[in-house]
Amino acid sequence: IVFLLDGSERTGEVNFRRAHSFVEEVSHRLTLARGDNDNMNARIALLQYGSEREQVVIFPLTYNLTYISEALSKIKYLDSSSNIGSAIIHAINNIVINPQNQQRAARRNAELSFVFITDGITGSKNLNEAVNSMKKQDVMPTVVALGSDVDMDVLLKIGLGDRAAIFREKDYVSLSQPGFFDRFIRWIC
Repeated sequence: IVFLLDGSERTGEVNFRRAHSFVEEVSHRLTLARGDNDNMNARIALLQYGSEREQVVIFPLTYNLTYISEALSKIKYLDSSSNIGSAIIHAINNIVINPQNQQRAARRNAELSFVFITDGITGSKNLNEAVNSMKKQDVMPTVVALGSDVDMDVLLKIGLGDRAAIFREKDYVSLSQPGFFDRFIRWIC
């Protein structure tokens, strides 16, 4: 599971903190792998994105809860514009594909999921290329769309046209609500 977290100015720092707390809660709730050779359980990664050139891999695919917590405690909010297309391409080239050896970093036969935490208000540069790259990598998208001002066209595009994969919530506080959290965990598992 690769989380792509919008670090744009529209998000705001308080909401950004709520979103990365959500990622941490999810990491504690999922059954993460027990070691490098565990082929059954999950690994997660987090990429924060902003403008076309601002993508930060907070942590690569891992199952280590201590590493996840430490990385999240050091995260810096970008407070910039948003370009989700560049973020998707960066995630594929730097998380999905190991940049050192150009091999797939995810386990063989593992389902690759991208979880977008965004309102979909973003620059459109590279978006079509990014969506095609997701399809090539067999990415299963989940979109957590937050707020009342969202761009449904973009959300549908990154959700690969699957309306069921889009979770619409009124605000970032919803991320910590048991009803939403439980629905999300059932969906992602």
